[in-house]
Amino acid sequence: MNKQNIYWQLYQDDPILKPGFPSPILADPSFLFPEVCPDGLWHLFAHNIFGVLEYVSEDGIHWKKRKSIVRNAMRPFIYFEDGTYYLYYEKYKFFHVLMSWFPYRKWKSRIEVKTSKDLKHWSKPKTVIIPKFPFHKDPNYGESVSNPCLLKFGNKYRMYFSSSLVMVPDCGFCEPKYITVAESSNPLGPFSYFSEPIIAPNEMDPFCNLGAGSIKVIPWKGRYLGFQNGIFWNPVRKESCSAILFLQSEDGIHFDRINQTPILGPTGRGWKASHVYACDVKYSEAEKIFILYFNARDKAHWTKGKEAIGLFVGKVEESTGNSKLESRQNSNTKSKPKLASETNRNSSAKSQTKTKSKDKFIKTSKGKLKTNSKDSAKKKLTKPKPKKSKTK
Repeated sequence: MNKQNIYWQLYQDDPILKPGFPSPILADPSFLFPEVCPDGLWHLFAHNIFGVLEYVSEDGIHWKKRKSIVRNAMRPFIYFEDGTYYLYYEKYKFFHVLMSWFPYRKWKSRIEVKTSKDLKHWSKPKTVIIPKFPFHKDPNYGESVSNPCLLKFGNKYRMYFSSSLVMVPDCGFCEPKYITVAESSNPLGPFSYFSEPIIAPNEMDPFCNLGAGSIKVIPWKGRYLGFQNGIFWNPVRKESCSAILFLQSEDGIHFDRINQTPILGPTGRGWKASHVYACDVKYSEAEKIFILYFNARDKAHWTKGKEAIGLFVGKVEESTGNSKLESRQNSNTKSKPKLASETNRNSSAKSQTKTKSKDKFIKTSKGKLKTNSKDSAKKKLTKPKPKKSKTK
């Protein structure tokens, strides 16, 4: 039987997208591969303190702001099916995201969706998820449903989303407490809610003892992979943190960790010193890599911290031979990740070429984690010729 090893690496040390003045944050990215876009470009959606913005790119690295899609909204997720684009997001009251940083201001939000056929013209918003059950609400902090992620299961659609709130003391603002699910026969709803969360914080869990954060779920090799940013208190550093946990599930409901420690977490310095937050992930069949965009925070407190977007890449290697020998070879080899557009989408064979240098990837296999303390070196990029991708 084939065994898959996944090696994770930062594409570059620096963020690929930074917040523009006057917003201190650019967060919660969600993206589309160019082959599913009418203009053959990469499209990425993220939010600042004013609302959801759209960016476009020829190579997935160098981005240009296109336009604002919706005001007073955050945490977008883009889904494409049968010629229609569905943009889900958390909607809140005018300027409420700023006022929520002050004490005694209760939050209230819902999840809306807009649709488009061309990524230029968008429909009027439709509400699809509202706070309904007690675990969607907190008596002190308000009612919250957020971080939508839609996935098709057979002839149904499953919406993963965060609910309720927990105050993070050193940040001075709230983060999502639970992760739950709703189902529908249509991407536009109506949705039937699960009556209990599928992931909740646990005081005994070192990486999810404050809040469950958010999750993105994708199908892969007959199972479901989850990428969760757990919110936790670090008793050694005496500060809150957030890091990306790598999960798997047979049914998309009951998740176990592939790695017992995060695959990507705060560094204690630089632009991702404090928290590594939500992400969006897609798998490229042609390149045998996962592409994961995420946002991170440099300082905890809302008056000091800034958030930007980075890129994390997971390289997949399959093997059928001597596992011990291959493991020894893999530990001494390295193949830097490349986005398919950088090599005109014909480098799937080259992406598996091995060279003798220290491996800076994080290896995920049988629940083991391997990483180096230093980040990957920033790569010199060349502008590719615009060309539609062959990846899926």
